[in-house]
Amino acid sequence: MTEDVRARFGPVAANYAHAKFHSSPEGLREVVELARPQLGDLALDVATGTGHVALALAPHVRRVYGLDLTREMLDQARRVTAERDLMNVEWVIGDAVRLPFADETFDLYTVRAAPHHFLDVDHFLHEAYRVLRPGRHAVFVDCAPPMPARDVLHEVEKRRDPSHVMSRTVEEWVEHAGFVVDSAIPRELDWDFEDWMRTMAVPAPMVAELAEIVESAEGEARRQLRPERRDGRLWHAYWHALIRAERPG
Repeated sequence: MTEDVRARFGPVAANYAHAKFHSSPEGLREVVELARPQLGDLALDVATGTGHVALALAPHVRRVYGLDLTREMLDQARRVTAERDLMNVEWVIGDAVRLPFADETFDLYTVRAAPHHFLDVDHFLHEAYRVLRPGRHAVFVDCAPPMPARDVLHEVEKRRDPSHVMSRTVEEWVEHAGFVVDSAIPRELDWDFEDWMRTMAVPAPMVAELAEIVESAEGEARRQLRPERRDGRLWHAYWHALIRAERPG
């Protein structure tokens, strides 16, 4: 799976540097507000991709590490770091389920739009817990569609990006968390389907096939997704969970 993720994301790293969702100032502010960073914090952003969350945290913490499997993603992050002349950000090649850090190292742990790629969620959460200092917090943000819309989106996700494993509902996230959950907020988003496809460079014929899956949804799934065309572009509902959890002191 590690090599599969690298093979999928390496060639599209530049797309993720400018992807609408990942780079959205409003979305990044929301993560920072949920994380509540402190100026003395040592922070870790896991599966950082091109570094959007780590870079958003940088002005608010002592130092932030951004960790990702894919070198090309971190190359994009390093470019932005240099452009902004940031001195308190470090980029590390590594795996969310085998973090290259000692126990109780970090004051803040974040991961965004990545856990749906992880085969072993319990192991990933164990590692998050292990490297976090007692009494400090982790923030988990990931896709969390309700049933039955999840079944429709799962087919689309797997064909768009075969490294996708499973999106969890907010209720499933809370069950898995293993921390003391302070808050678990569902967030419905207005989703630009074509922009979503473009970040993974999905070929046009497959884009049309996947759009048909969303637009042909029926029953409760259709009521949840609410697909519609605006000026020829497909938009539909999409969901994230925003979870803040504490490692007990």
